[in-house]
Amino acid sequence: MDTVGGSTLDASFAAVKHFGHVVSALGWGTHALAPLSFREATYSGVFTLYPLLSGKFRAHHGEIMGEATRLVDSGKLAPVVDPRRFDWRTAEEAYALVTSGTARAKVVVELEWS
Repeated sequence: MDTVGGSTLDASFAAVKHFGHVVSALGWGTHALAPLSFREATYSGVFTLYPLLSGKFRAHHGEIMGEATRLVDSGKLAPVVDPRRFDWRTAEEAYALVTSGTARAKVVVELEWS
């Protein structure tokens, strides 16, 4: 599940396992689909901006997110997370990691609210 788009989506196409499935919420742009073909994989886009802006079809997207939650809870969908943890004091380091293109997993910034 790609939530970044751009080069991250391209990297997802290259990393998907044989007969796998890539899902993205940010799939616009120009992307080469050949890596998917070479792995006999599929791609789906889930575009949530219109329902969020218009209010139409929000319930359907709620169902999609509910299913994603069930998949995570059952262990069938597990995000790859960078083992390093960042907080508000090191958020700039996390940002540099993501924008440099060197992050190979989701980067977590933990914020505490008082």
